[in-house]
Amino acid sequence: MSGLVSAKHLSENNMEPIVFEKVNDIGGQWRYTDKTDVDEHGLPIHSSIYKNLRTNGPKILMTFPDYREFHGENRSYIKHETVLEYLTNFTDHFNLRQYIKFNTLVERISQLPDEKWRIETRNLNLNKIEVHTCDAVMVCDGHFTKPNVPSIPGIDTFPGRTLHSHTYRRPEEFAGKTVVVLGASFSGIDIGVEVSKYAKTVYLSHRHKKLTVELPKNMIQVPGVVAASGSDLILSDSSRIKADVFLMCTGYLYDYPFLDDNSGITVTKGKYIHPLYKQLVNVNHPTMVFIGLPHPGFPFVVPYVQVRYFVSLLRGKAKLPSRDVMLKESELPPGTPVSRAHFMQREVLDYYDNLAKLAGIQPISKKLRHLIDIYLNDLNNNPMYFRENELFMRDGEVIYIQAKRS
Repeated sequence: MSGLVSAKHLSENNMEPIVFEKVNDIGGQWRYTDKTDVDEHGLPIHSSIYKNLRTNGPKILMTFPDYREFHGENRSYIKHETVLEYLTNFTDHFNLRQYIKFNTLVERISQLPDEKWRIETRNLNLNKIEVHTCDAVMVCDGHFTKPNVPSIPGIDTFPGRTLHSHTYRRPEEFAGKTVVVLGASFSGIDIGVEVSKYAKTVYLSHRHKKLTVELPKNMIQVPGVVAASGSDLILSDSSRIKADVFLMCTGYLYDYPFLDDNSGITVTKGKYIHPLYKQLVNVNHPTMVFIGLPHPGFPFVVPYVQVRYFVSLLRGKAKLPSRDVMLKESELPPGTPVSRAHFMQREVLDYYDNLAKLAGIQPISKKLRHLIDIYLNDLNNNPMYFRENELFMRDGEVIYIQAKRS
């Protein structure tokens, strides 16, 4: 979605976007595949979407503010197929396919002496190298593809199945099994709950305080796994559990193997991209931006305002502050771990409004802020059942309907 919304606003402002896409159609992360290893070109599968996934954000937050046309489902929390259909309709409505080079892998991005950018790509169908020169670069390749696999001593001795959520697809595969799910963030809870419908037991293993939210009866919270010894998984309190499956829901790493050293960007531990002004602009070369870095949520809201701001910069309607000011803002606050460098949840609201003001567009309305507050409260306090509720806007008013449960 970051590449599509970028192409839309660049083209509408008399610029010439070239979108490089390594697969043969639009959708990115939302283009589901049963495959979990490599594609027809021998490249790693991009999507981490699993078969039964429904969005963990309501439909209104899964659209761009300037195109709300959704078809297919009337409920608030929708299937991944419906999101892909929305993106397809968005692409065709704004005639964006003309700008996209499909089956094209970006292999190297480097800056030229005149401050332009050299983009080296490979046509995967023809196995042919092509070189392009551009005035600006928008990196829009997402950050839910390269698994963050923790180093666990002895895990190679574990005889059961070991996998990361990136390759998880269907819960039926775990019928009758004892499954350890490592990680209790959104994907850990979501996948753990889904697997619990088929598994004998699910151990939700994490290093945080015990969750007080409602979980399935066969889903048991335990401390984090710190080592393995054969079929025993050793927990941080030195206790041991036996399992058939070790499923890591430990997140993803930012990864830009195509960036040349002269890009001026450093990626620390796969979690902190710097120096970036406003979580966006490459301070060393401000004609490069990274769209959609903040996580975990609002994957349509954030790219939209970031693109609008960058277009304003390119048109000269917005101005960057001094390099020193940008460098200072790009630094991590004291005591902040790199894993939280790009974390935003409620902070997104003020972030959006700040960029919107600089870009000269409308901020988030008070009503939409209210809807987001309701949503985040539901998401964090009701992870098992929040998708059963309805949350939307009708005639400018927020409508929230809690589902009745037996």
